[in-house]
Amino acid sequence: MQTIKKINRRILYPVLMALNCDKIVRNITNHSVLNLMYHGVVLKNSDFFSPRHIAIDQFERHLAYFRREFDIITISEAFEYKKSGYKPKKRTLTISFDDGYLNNLNIVLPSLEKYNVKATFFIPGICTKELEIRTLWPDIIACLKHFYPNEIIELENRKFINYHDVETKQSLTDFMKSCKPTVRDRSINQLIDKYNISHKIKSVPEEIWKIMNREELIRFSKSPLVEIGSHGHAHFNLANIDLTDAQTDLKNSKELLQNAINKEIKGIAFPDGSYSPQIKDITEKLGYKYQMAVKYQFPDDKTDSRILNRHCISSTTTFEANIILINYSFKNQGFN
Repeated sequence: MQTIKKINRRILYPVLMALNCDKIVRNITNHSVLNLMYHGVVLKNSDFFSPRHIAIDQFERHLAYFRREFDIITISEAFEYKKSGYKPKKRTLTISFDDGYLNNLNIVLPSLEKYNVKATFFIPGICTKELEIRTLWPDIIACLKHFYPNEIIELENRKFINYHDVETKQSLTDFMKSCKPTVRDRSINQLIDKYNISHKIKSVPEEIWKIMNREELIRFSKSPLVEIGSHGHAHFNLANIDLTDAQTDLKNSKELLQNAINKEIKGIAFPDGSYSPQIKDITEKLGYKYQMAVKYQFPDDKTDSRILNRHCISSTTTFEANIILINYSFKNQGFN
């Protein structure tokens, strides 16, 4: 499998691009709008720690290509298109980022300004709070794996070998996703203390793991190229927790972000793409105007005017592979 991937990346996709197959692939469907999702952009490859971020050189090649080949709109505008049924004449993209990484301000925004491209950034509410470690829990797990790749991880009455529970075989990450908020937060804090994560993570470049603080978010939100949305409050998998806890998380995020940037928070991207029909209803009642999935989870999502899906950009493949996959995604993830 790895050999096939290498051949595709080094030979097949560059050949397809040289033959203008990106345009051919794009035209196999009539869908006109596609939403793209990134997490962050880094100056140096960060795959050794986490596959969340794309390198700056490839990101700027994306932006140059997008400016040449597509129209680019905000997600708010994309929902207006969906609700009205408007079909733009030129293929159209939205660009969004999840998780509120500081690199969105320090690295992404200058690139957006360079190419005059708009983007929507979905920010966790905890960015507005004081934190012992300015990072989200998935990067605590990434830090643990980086510094203790072969160690048996002990967490209360559980033992994880190769980061899988010895009894249930559930991965440590999936265990965290399934926990109630109080259990997850307690477990993360235990791991931080037991494995000295507060100290360890500081030896990793901040561009990989650090999230914005309140002042940085305020400064970021003032750019005319930036639209701010919610990414929940504390990055819970909302479909896995009690509805009361999910409602509290969604409400806190909206209020904290609005108070910080003094603008209405119209949209949310569900953390880890986790939601349910009940979560969609709660989100709407709290005043969110639009909702973003990663992949649609339910049969009626395609016709539900409240929600859209997104194509997730890979940080571990080549420019040519990403471009071919983006164009192909108009077929199965595009709309209108």
